[in-house]
Amino acid sequence: MQKKAIMQVSILGSKAFDSLEYHLCDSLRTLGHTASILDVSDVIPVSPKINYWGSRFIRSYDRLLSQRLADKIVNHQPDLVLVVYRNLHPVLVEQIKRKLPAVPVVQINPDALSNLEKQQIIAADFDCYFSKEPYIVDFLRNKAGRNAHYLPEGFNPRIHQKPPVEKVVAEWLTNIDVLVFGNLYAYRARMVEQLIQAGIKVAVYGTKGPYISLAVESVFRQQYLTGAAKNRLLYGAKIVFNNFHYAEITSVNQKYFEINGIGGFQLCDYKPTLDEYTGVPADQVTYRTMEEAIDKIRYYLAHATERHELAQQQYQHFQQHHTFDRRVVNLLRIVDAHLLPAYAESGT
Repeated sequence: MQKKAIMQVSILGSKAFDSLEYHLCDSLRTLGHTASILDVSDVIPVSPKINYWGSRFIRSYDRLLSQRLADKIVNHQPDLVLVVYRNLHPVLVEQIKRKLPAVPVVQINPDALSNLEKQQIIAADFDCYFSKEPYIVDFLRNKAGRNAHYLPEGFNPRIHQKPPVEKVVAEWLTNIDVLVFGNLYAYRARMVEQLIQAGIKVAVYGTKGPYISLAVESVFRQQYLTGAAKNRLLYGAKIVFNNFHYAEITSVNQKYFEINGIGGFQLCDYKPTLDEYTGVPADQVTYRTMEEAIDKIRYYLAHATERHELAQQQYQHFQQHHTFDRRVVNLLRIVDAHLLPAYAESGT
């Protein structure tokens, strides 16, 4: 395969604004490449929920969907295929590689260990795997014999932007002590409930899950945060409390990078990868128990200057080191080093 300075990249995943796929596509275009997103609705026009359950329980539908997606990608004649979805039939990769043998097909897994579905990405013969979770990379590489690489998530500096106002003013306008956002599943809700019981004023944004207590229900604001509202609220909250999914073994979520990239003050679970990411001592902006989290929240609510300084240090560090543009450059470098020479040697 002859290396091209400008590549045509097909991304298979969600077209939703602020999704990982959206940001990968935006970064590729910013870097000068041509990129497009293909979603399942482009080949079978049904709702995501119907498609998911149909694929999970109807084998013929599962296979047909992936075959149609493969045909669509082949028609685009890309130089690189990036697959973000984890629940597609392995025939997808098989068919793309049979018809486009010189095109690398790469899997990017943005989720925690518990979301590997039926392990389709392991069964499929991807040329390369990327994961934010070192534990997943280790077992894919050293147990499953896959070409797996570590790639953290990041933030998009063209979407996740610091509002043009001093933080002290933004906090006064927003009037939120502690903000929590995301999918409010039971584990996260239990942690929020403990904050409420400790007398901390909490505002919760996102998607409400089942089994939520009345206390948590009372602080839930029915708004999913994206765009300018997300920037304004994350920056304006005095503290953004980021409690990772319990299946994050050593990694963090995309929100971790977004909050710091926007300039918010973040308090999150301690994970080993944080020592690699953070621009300030990790123990100043993390907790290991809820008791520690409550103590630190009370401390930082009483010490505004200190939390503003920490937030600014993180903001500057993340602007320099943790954008999606840098992640995509790294991804393409790895693909170039590990895959393109092999294709060139094979004469394809």
